[in-house]
Amino acid sequence: MTRRPEMDSDTGLEIPSLGRTLRLFGRGFLLRCPNCGGGPVLAHWLKLRVKCGACGLRLQRGEHDAFTGSMFILFTLVGLAGYAILAVTMAVTAETPWELLEIGLPLLAVVLLLAFFPFSKLLWLAFDLMLRPVTPQELEWHRRSEAEFETERDAPR
Repeated sequence: MTRRPEMDSDTGLEIPSLGRTLRLFGRGFLLRCPNCGGGPVLAHWLKLRVKCGACGLRLQRGEHDAFTGSMFILFTLVGLAGYAILAVTMAVTAETPWELLEIGLPLLAVVLLLAFFPFSKLLWLAFDLMLRPVTPQELEWHRRSEAEFETERDAPR
């Protein structure tokens, strides 16, 4: 197995404080950079920029589980919101609206997937930063790298 330097972390895993965790996730929910709270971070609704416009942090740090983690968060958000809407619908109707549920729930799922997509990416980054805080050396590497998919820390400039 080859070693990928972009996955190295100088700090290792950390147990974060509650305040730091709330700050990171709050910034992600506001569609801001979880690291600095600045931005811009979205190229458009379905695409993140390569780097934060304020601090220069690459919004995909090179971890191998970013796609899987952000999709887990996306499906969790969609599921929770879908169940909440289903529960409210069932509570306010006297009779089960089967036709509405058959047509409405799949459409609702698609709409929620699109609505929560950028949040899932930034919440995953917040989770990653919560456990693996960015070091000044790593942040400098993020700022220096110019290519969109450059992963080598010592890559030529």
